[in-house]
Amino acid sequence: MKRIFLGIDLPHELKNKIEKLKNEYQLKNLPIKLVEPENSHIAFKFLANLTDEQIARVAETVSRAVENFKCFNVSISGCLAFPNFEHARVLALKVVSPNLNGLATKLFSRFNELDFIEPEQRPYAPHVTLGRIKDTLTLSQQQKISQLKFGAEFLVDRLQLFHSQLTADGPAYAVLKNFQLK
Repeated sequence: MKRIFLGIDLPHELKNKIEKLKNEYQLKNLPIKLVEPENSHIAFKFLANLTDEQIARVAETVSRAVENFKCFNVSISGCLAFPNFEHARVLALKVVSPNLNGLATKLFSRFNELDFIEPEQRPYAPHVTLGRIKDTLTLSQQQKISQLKFGAEFLVDRLQLFHSQLTADGPAYAVLKNFQLK
């Protein structure tokens, strides 16, 4: 069994820009477990612990879903907190793209055909996680993170099926398969 999720790996330059943001706003001084730079991505869905056979079925499903899907741009701007800034558990950057949302809808519909994938219950909110908040933030810390300024755009030309291995140092991601867009 392998922990699997479908996502979009970020370009190296963008990962570097996100690291500069973390340093500029001194996020390491807040009670946040920051995401390692190499692990920055946009997730579609955590698919659970899957067997090799199930992974093959997911890969075939994704391949069929994206076979005619064209490359598209996404914009990353502003800061999000889940569930909200007052009770933040996750700090993230907002991702905007109608094409990304459309692709997510198509993928989720296809995943519903697989009896071993849990249907998605929440609306899709594309984001790049900056970190997981470990403790309640003070009002001044909430204000600081709510004022994060960031902007970037990049071309999505593929999706990745990731294997997530949990280690003592945090998760390590390995790409199992790339799905090229047109």
